[in-house]
Amino acid sequence: MFLTGFMGAGKSTVGRDLAARLERSFLDTDELVVRADGRAIEQIFRDDGEGAFREAEERALLEIADVADAVVATGGGLFLGAAQRRTMKRAGIVVWLDVRLEVALERVGAGDNRPLWLPDDPIRFRAWFDRRRATYALAHGRVDANGDPDAVALAAMAELERLGAVAPIPRDP
Repeated sequence: MFLTGFMGAGKSTVGRDLAARLERSFLDTDELVVRADGRAIEQIFRDDGEGAFREAEERALLEIADVADAVVATGGGLFLGAAQRRTMKRAGIVVWLDVRLEVALERVGAGDNRPLWLPDDPIRFRAWFDRRRATYALAHGRVDANGDPDAVALAAMAELERLGAVAPIPRDP
């Protein structure tokens, strides 16, 4: 299963929590890119450009797409590519962690180590955010990710249950 969403939605944090709750392995495409390339993401952007990063990200996705029983946190732009979106949807369930822009801004702050985090032009930044949200809406499911990570992980479990991706969550009588 894959988690997608905007920067600051909590994909990595919630993904680790969700994987532990479901007793599954956790993978993060950003971490896989860094490990394979040997450079930080912002360095890849600086040296080679966004296109090179997107290619590395796609290679990481293709390597892990068929890993069974894993929770995968994806980079915020990975689901935007049609081919990558098809790969994820073919390989498993994709859940969008939907966060309000104001919450993402608060969580990411100055955007250190995030090469595309450029909220200096609020109107353009909002339009970019809204365009991404329109594509994220193509995921199988959606979870409100504005709360604390624990609550978001529980909501993601409930969404995965609703989608038939996990067994029903035991409820206290």
